[in-house]
Amino acid sequence: MMRRALDWWSGHPRLADALLAALACAYLLVEVPYSDHTIADPGSLPVTFWGDLLAYASLALRRRFLVPVLALVWTLWIAGGRWDIWAEWNASWSELSTPTALMFMLYSGGRWTSSRWPVVFLAGTSLPAIVTVAAMWAGPPPFPVPTPPDDLFVVSFVTGAAAWGLGRLRRSESEAVARAAAQAEESKTQAALAEERIRIARELHDILAHNVSAMVIQSTAAGAALLSDDNAEARTAVEAIGHAGRTALAELRLLLGVLREGPMQPQPGVEAIQEMTEWLPIEVRLRVEGQTRQVPPDMGLAAYRIVQESLTNTLKHAGKDANAEVSLRYTDEGLHIRVTDDGIGGRKANTMGHGLIGMRERAEKFGGTVRGEPLPEGGFMVEATLRWA
Repeated sequence: MMRRALDWWSGHPRLADALLAALACAYLLVEVPYSDHTIADPGSLPVTFWGDLLAYASLALRRRFLVPVLALVWTLWIAGGRWDIWAEWNASWSELSTPTALMFMLYSGGRWTSSRWPVVFLAGTSLPAIVTVAAMWAGPPPFPVPTPPDDLFVVSFVTGAAAWGLGRLRRSESEAVARAAAQAEESKTQAALAEERIRIARELHDILAHNVSAMVIQSTAAGAALLSDDNAEARTAVEAIGHAGRTALAELRLLLGVLREGPMQPQPGVEAIQEMTEWLPIEVRLRVEGQTRQVPPDMGLAAYRIVQESLTNTLKHAGKDANAEVSLRYTDEGLHIRVTDDGIGGRKANTMGHGLIGMRERAEKFGGTVRGEPLPEGGFMVEATLRWA
């Protein structure tokens, strides 16, 4: 309950100040401090009462016009003649006298502004001590002054300095919290930028590695077909090169569009795996198991890239004469992906380099895993799991 009240007070500073001033003034009007009279007979009330009332009414503007309100309260304190701030606050603070309002405004000056004026008015609280000491040496001044206490009003300055210092301490704490929050936000922003750079690098790697590998292999096949006068095989290879090039350009254009303006069209997903396998220069069998379901776009892109990277490595290491199989299995847990080939079985999992790292990063984003290893009978296998959200 108290926490909610403090949060509301912090979130509505002007309204809170107006409420504070209204409550203080209402209390003054009910109690009429330093007098046996009541507000029903205004003419009988001491002048100091009206100064108190004006001081606390001005608190409604303490944050909007802090220095002018502080100057007004300080002037009312000096003119009221109640210079012993500690004695007034300690003996009758519940009556809300002007010295109490001055302490509150000195605290506000330390808390809410970096202006030097609050320090000037704090120094002004030593004026009664200076006047008293001067009277002791040169005789009484030409105007009446209150009878000084034993401390000669020095404690008034000390009390005001304590109020200002407490406000300054609170301001320093708030600034430290704000700096820490800003640093945390900056760190979060930098982490997001780093993650975005990694994502872009991963996308570029997958797009270029797959399509360029396919183009290189097909160009080699086309050259061999031309040397053997196999025009049909050469035509097939050239068409595959053109398709790989157009696919690479389309995906790069899409990636650049995302960087500039956000997604302009859907990115490839699970449904695009079938088309990818049809245009590869190797024989790929696609098998789907389980009850198919709608795959979220981000997960679909991750699945597409994992299959793409796996088949790219088949092209690189096993060649176009290899056969591969892609298995997509839908379960209640998630989407399980398995890509195998019958190519060179001597490959190690770590030979996949950044490709395997990229696949793991994609899977981890969905709470999944990826592993790659040679098969005992020859070839290579990549297994991945992408969990449903």
